[in-house]
Amino acid sequence: MNKIWSHMRDALDRVSGAGPETAGWGERGYQAAAWVGLVVLAWAFAWLGKAFTLRAARRLAPRVRRRLAGGWDLVFWGAALVFAVAVFGLGDPQQAARAVAKLLFVYLVWVGLEALIEGRLVRRGFDPNLVLLLRYVTLTLLVIWAAYMVAGAQIAPVIGALGVLGLAVGLAAQDTFSNFIAGIILLMDRPFKIGDWVQIGGEYGQVEGLTLRTTRLRTPDNESVAIPNAVVAGGEIKNLSAGGPLRLRIPVGVAYRHDTREVRQALEAVVAAHSKLLKDPAPAVLVTGLGDNSVDFTLVVWIPEREIPNYPVVAAELTEAAKIALDEAGFEIPFPQRTVWFPEPLRVVQEAPSDG
Repeated sequence: MNKIWSHMRDALDRVSGAGPETAGWGERGYQAAAWVGLVVLAWAFAWLGKAFTLRAARRLAPRVRRRLAGGWDLVFWGAALVFAVAVFGLGDPQQAARAVAKLLFVYLVWVGLEALIEGRLVRRGFDPNLVLLLRYVTLTLLVIWAAYMVAGAQIAPVIGALGVLGLAVGLAAQDTFSNFIAGIILLMDRPFKIGDWVQIGGEYGQVEGLTLRTTRLRTPDNESVAIPNAVVAGGEIKNLSAGGPLRLRIPVGVAYRHDTREVRQALEAVVAAHSKLLKDPAPAVLVTGLGDNSVDFTLVVWIPEREIPNYPVVAAELTEAAKIALDEAGFEIPFPQRTVWFPEPLRVVQEAPSDG
């Protein structure tokens, strides 16, 4: 037991710049026990610090409180690393301690910047996509800064090696890289924002989030759909929430033998009776085509922004109400049919049955 305490004191001395070098392999067991004891003390210190931080920062935003508490996790793991270097003689413990302190400093800078972003930009109604892009850019710059602070002048060879590794990884993961680039483009182009209702690649839903790899939608069926950013950026995007009220066009076909004015009156009554439609802009019932089998009408109506999530239901209700109204008024909704016309009368030839 005395040897364990001795190794713990030696480790603390080496962290402070004094003390003897590490022992040989014969005492590795004592060294391991000493390291475990130091790690337990670091854990207790970090646990108390986290509890105090959460209590003292209870007025801050939840995200900032979690980030501050996460700083104590960094303190714990950093202390475990420094103690391992000191106890087992893996290198210079002072250099390791300085590296951990620099990382902790950069982390606290990130927490402060995120609190600034949360308090000044989000609460003032800035575009969530721009805020997200600002977070990504800030985090990237801080990571580069932290790497430079830790590696110093020796960072150039590291960057060169990472460049070669990045080329190999990029060739092996081209789809992931293309999604990353497409995510940056979407954040800058801003075809939609968080909370908008959109149609993307046959999927309809509300934008829940935009990461650097996928765009996440929440459908009216409460399904979460993740669409790769490359598909989103390269396809058609319909933003149903971008312009306020939404216009719906409901097609209805009626047989040619009916008076279009009477049909219009019946359909206008359907539109006027629906409670979810706007009066301004005024709805309209238009003859939009003379088809092969029917006179084509279109109900052009507007719904308020709050009804956009339920627009398929509104369209279905109007279609059903139009069918009921036309049936009650005696108007025929024709099915596809074809009339064949011959320029000359046809001769009907009746063959006598064979005797066989």
